[in-house]
Amino acid sequence: MPHRKIIAEELAAFLGVLSHPDRIRIIQELRQDEAEVSHLRQVTGIPASRLSQHLGLLRGQHILRERREGRKVLYRVENPALLSWLLAGTELLQKDRERLEALMGALEKARDVQ
Repeated sequence: MPHRKIIAEELAAFLGVLSHPDRIRIIQELRQDEAEVSHLRQVTGIPASRLSQHLGLLRGQHILRERREGRKVLYRVENPALLSWLLAGTELLQKDRERLEALMGALEKARDVQ
């Protein structure tokens, strides 16, 4: 099925761009509103050259959109559904944490028995 292959390749490219912690941080910073590059650099602590590369990749996958206002370059998330999706990802992390805490509790009890 060639259509499934095309979709899989596109999703892999999309997820590949999202697979870097700096890029996720950038998206998280843009969850409320658009922001200027200098603000993103300040709040994330990402050096300017690396930030520029990340922004370019995110724009290339149509994850972010840029808008110019004079000399300012502002970025915003292209599709707000992505923010909901990332939030759902944090819920998955929470579930995993709960599972690991239960496992750690069971291990501690098992050690106490010995």
